[in-house]
Amino acid sequence: MSRSDFMGRPKKEKPNHATGMYEVKVTVGHTFDGKPIRKSFYSSVSKAAAKAKAEEYKINQAVAEHTGETFVGKEECFDTWAKKVLDNIKGTVKDSSYNLTYKNSIENHLIPYFGKRKLSEIKQIDIQNYFNKKSEELALESLKKHKMAINKIFEYAVINDLCTKNPVSMIKLTSNKKASEKRTYTKEQSELVLKYSTTHRFGLGINLMLEYGISRSELLGLMWCDIDFDNKLMYINRGVTDVQNANTGKMQIVIGEPKNDFRKRVIPIKDETVNLLLENKKNSNFVICNAKNNVCSPRTWSRRHYNIFMKEMHEYYMNLESPINIPILNPHELRHTRATIWVNEGKNLFAVADILGHSDLKMLRKRYAHADTESIRKMLKLE
Repeated sequence: MSRSDFMGRPKKEKPNHATGMYEVKVTVGHTFDGKPIRKSFYSSVSKAAAKAKAEEYKINQAVAEHTGETFVGKEECFDTWAKKVLDNIKGTVKDSSYNLTYKNSIENHLIPYFGKRKLSEIKQIDIQNYFNKKSEELALESLKKHKMAINKIFEYAVINDLCTKNPVSMIKLTSNKKASEKRTYTKEQSELVLKYSTTHRFGLGINLMLEYGISRSELLGLMWCDIDFDNKLMYINRGVTDVQNANTGKMQIVIGEPKNDFRKRVIPIKDETVNLLLENKKNSNFVICNAKNNVCSPRTWSRRHYNIFMKEMHEYYMNLESPINIPILNPHELRHTRATIWVNEGKNLFAVADILGHSDLKMLRKRYAHADTESIRKMLKLE
């Protein structure tokens, strides 16, 4: 008998990773500044098996460098990887962004289209074809959200060695869908709505939106501490939105800062507005509040206040001896109305952009102003 027969088999190494796996770390490359790039390989069998995986990886990597072939660490289907990315970014972005930009784009559009295709097989031309097809049914703003979502999917894929480069680069977005027509009140109609708002129980909110072009979110975020009665100023410091909680799936009211620095602004208000605010002042923190004097949900306010006001205002003017048909607009169209009236009256565009919270005049003109040729004729004295 040999001595080894008496010694028995060597003891098996214990797993060296917290998950109960065997882990081996090897250097698979270097950064531009010479720092080593380390990568971990795992096995549930033995450390030797993990080392074998590492060696196989390095061999494939070397072959790829010599042949110019694309090297991918492992294959992954688009749908399974997209779901992993979606779970990974949950909690790292606002719930509104998670739901509207990522969850909706990935679950309702990207996964149904790319499905079980391997990530490494999806090329730039495939993604461009996707956006070309979607351009017939979706507006440009929606396409931008889809691009953000699929870009995130491939960013994560590159980092995790599922593909060598991000195919979303150089994607061009165009939309053939005609933008919905933005309705506005004429100046005369606007004045009638404002007049009616001073007498209606729900008129304060409509008055502030139509008079100063603030959004529904900004209106419901307005607190009494934001009103400087002495200097006749109104501070826009926050907004209120209804957001689906990414974890529970339930809708909740979220009070947050404006979407950018330009939306956080100071608006000079009229004497009439100061008086209207004082007449409607309540024992609550918020200027527009619910029955319990707390912050009001945007959806609830629209249903229980705004819609009722619009219906009763419309009926009031239609029931006059000489009926006036004032259309019912949605809350954001009041903002469009105010911007359009100011622009068509020849107001200073920089002042208008500042009050509306826009960063540049191009956005102001593109989104809210509707050319009134007769106003332009008068401003340029072409009569």
